[in-house]
Parts: sequence; structure tokens; C-alpha cells
Amino acid sequence: MQQVNLTDFSRSRNTTLLYTHNKDTDIIVDDKGIEIMTNADSGVKARVMKDGFWHDFGGSTLQRDWLKKKLAEFIPKKELVQYNNIGMKTFKQLGRIHPDTIKLQDKVKDLKKLQARIKSLSDDFLNVRVRLAVEQEEKEFLSGEKHLRQELNLCTLIVVAFFSDSNDEMRYHYLARFMPGYEAIQLTNKEVNDFKNMIMKLKNGRKITPGKYTCIMSNQLTGLLAHESFGHGMESDTILKDRAMAKQFLGKKLAKDFVSIIDSPSYSWSHGSYFFDDEGHLAEPTYLMKNGIVNHPITEAFSAKKLGYTASPNSRAESYDHKIYARMTNTYFDAGPHKPEDMIKSVKDGFYLHQSSGGMEDPKSWGIQIQGITAERIKNGRLTGEMFFEVGMTGFLPDLLGNICMVGNDLKVEGVGRCGKGHKEWVRVSEGGPHLLVDEVTLA
Repeated sequence: MQQVNLTDFSRSRNTTLLYTHNKDTDIIVDDKGIEIMTNADSGVKARVMKDGFWHDFGGSTLQRDWLKKKLAEFIPKKELVQYNNIGMKTFKQLGRIHPDTIKLQDKVKDLKKLQARIKSLSDDFLNVRVRLAVEQEEKEFLSGEKHLRQELNLCTLIVVAFFSDSNDEMRYHYLARFMPGYEAIQLTNKEVNDFKNMIMKLKNGRKITPGKYTCIMSNQLTGLLAHESFGHGMESDTILKDRAMAKQFLGKKLAKDFVSIIDSPSYSWSHGSYFFDDEGHLAEPTYLMKNGIVNHPITEAFSAKKLGYTASPNSRAESYDHKIYARMTNTYFDAGPHKPEDMIKSVKDGFYLHQSSGGMEDPKSWGIQIQGITAERIKNGRLTGEMFFEVGMTGFLPDLLGNICMVGNDLKVEGVGRCGKGHKEWVRVSEGGPHLLVDEVTLA
């Protein structure tokens, strides 16, 4: 990866510098052919605190003279200092198989083999799409107190199978997994068989009758609930602008003692993980809800100071030329005391919610919408195999949290993707949790 010497830039004690270099490779293989996309970008973000406000400047490393000139406009010469005595601390998470050790043509061959392996599972598949996204990220942060550097490899595999249901309508089912290294493409026989078995069930899926049901949420659905409703609703810069109902509930009890929600870039090792954020805060967990009580928002430094909260390691910008916001990382419900099999046995008539196509949040009213859910009926404590597709879930978050009856002991944080803030400012995230048993869930 490229290197840049941050000590080249003049700065004061109220200045931070962040160098970012990203290299991405995206490979898609399906019945229509092969698509390969590559991208590389690097730049420096400089921030100067003056008169109680941050002034941000960002540009590519080819614009050093411009950036030095902009910094000089805000830093009096008498305030200029050097920090050459600060030792740099380096962090790395490169995975078991470094993606650079595999040639591009070999990556394509491996994906073609995997695509053929999935395609052979059924003659009914209309198409099978296999995608490998390799993200390589390097960041270096310098302030008056610390000098940090991190290197990350991020490999995401997504498999989507398109098929016809019993009414000859096209449906799809997907599998997504993340690992730091190229080992992400190595699917086990169990993963492949589970993928096939779910598709066989979905071929006879039908529409659900709208109503309120007792539901068990899978690890994936639990994570989406944490992310879409509670995560966005607990962003400190949104709270500061009075655009989040969470402000009314800070310090109040909304759920049972065994319900906790965490955001943690230090969770090992998920798609939203890193060693330090864009303001140099070292990664650690933040309890958004602790023992049923709304606890602490995720923050960036400015809004944290204005609201009187300790800064959390959630200061993130889409790139060096974008503003820093309070953003989620790995957001999840913490593990509870209950066994998932006992949770299923306790349901006389309800649904197991397997996965969904996505969700939306409304921090102002704290509403939740999750769509494209795959649901399986539970009858007398057993999964019946009766499937329902394109199910939607809606609700008021405090009610949903208050209706959580059981929390599983099987914590998983496996989500992959990128999250926007107001349909822009995209950053990588993950979500998850244990199984949840929730009463009075509105499905349609």
C-alpha cells in the first residue's frame, strides 16, 4: 500500500491528521458472465479546532501544497509544534489467507467453481450469482497525543440463487459471509446443504395473514432490529439536532434486565471492526442499552461534548473528503440466559423469522420497518417447514423492546454491508445478536 509522511504537514496542538488509502476489488460470476471492478483511492483529512468548531480540509495526497496552505490559514506560526517524539503504534488484521497472495485469474477460477457447485444443487435454478468483494484499508492518524496506524483486509462473499416457486414466480435466496482473508470463499458442506434445504422449503412459500404474532427472531433478524431502530436512533449528532426520540428515553428502562444492546468496533472480527476511529479513539464497546436501561449514545467528539457524554469510538467519515459523523460499527444484542431450542419449544403458535432483504428506520418517531422476511411457522413447539415469503414487520421500538420475553445464549455477529446516514455517507457495518423471543410482533 502507499505510504505518506504525516509529519510533513505543519500543525498545532488543536490539529489532527488522518491519512486513508483504500484498494477494492469486486468480482461477480453468474450465468451471464464475469464482471471485475477495481478501485484505489487515497487522501488526507486535516482538522483544526478553532473557536469551538472543527474546520475540516480533505484532499488527495497529490494536493499537499494546497492542504498546507489551508492549514496555515488557521494555525498561527507561534502555535506550530512538531510531534516527532511520538512513537507510532501499528495494528493489523490481514486474515489467514492474504488476498494479495491469490492472483486475480485464480480468484475468478475459484468463484466459477463455487458458482458451479451451487448451480449443481438443483435443476430449477434460473441463475446463480457469486460475488467476492475484497476491501483493503490502511489508515494513519496523528494528533498531539497519539500516532496510530492500522491495516485491514475485508473479504465478503455473497451467493444468490434465483428460482421459480410452485406458482412459477421468481424468488431468490442468499447467503452472505465475511472473513478478514480470502478464506471467506471456503463454504463448508453444511453451509451449502443448509442453503439448498431452505430453497426447497421456499418453493412452496406463500403470503402471511396480517396480524400480531409471537415470533422468534434469528441472529440476522435480531441484528437488523438492533441496527435499523436502536442504532440509528442513538447517534449523538442526530440527538443533538433533536431528530431522535431516543433523547426522551436516555436513562429510562425499556426492557427486561437480560436485554442489552452494544455497538463495538472491537468485536472480533466482524465487517464493522477496526482498531481506532477517524478521531483516534481506540476501539471498545459502548452499551446503548444495559440491563434494559437506555444507556449511552454512540458519538463523535463535537456532539459528545455538547451533550456531556464521553466520546465513544464511533467517529467515521465515508472518505477523507467527507465530514465525520457518529456512526455504527458492529451493533448487536448481547447474549442472554436462554437456549434457542427451549425458546422454540415454548411457542405454541407463532413464527420463526429467518432473514430479510433489509430495513428502514425513523429516529424521530422510533419506528421500525423490516421487509422481505422469510418466516417459518412454529406449531406446538416445533418448526413445521411451512414457509411464508416477503413478510413485512413494523412496530414502535419501545413496544418491541418491552415485548422481548427471552434472549438466547448464542451470540453471533455476522452481518455484512454498508450503512448510509440519510441515504448517503456510506460506511461498512455489521449487526447480529442471539435469538430473541418477542410477543405481539406485527407482521403483514
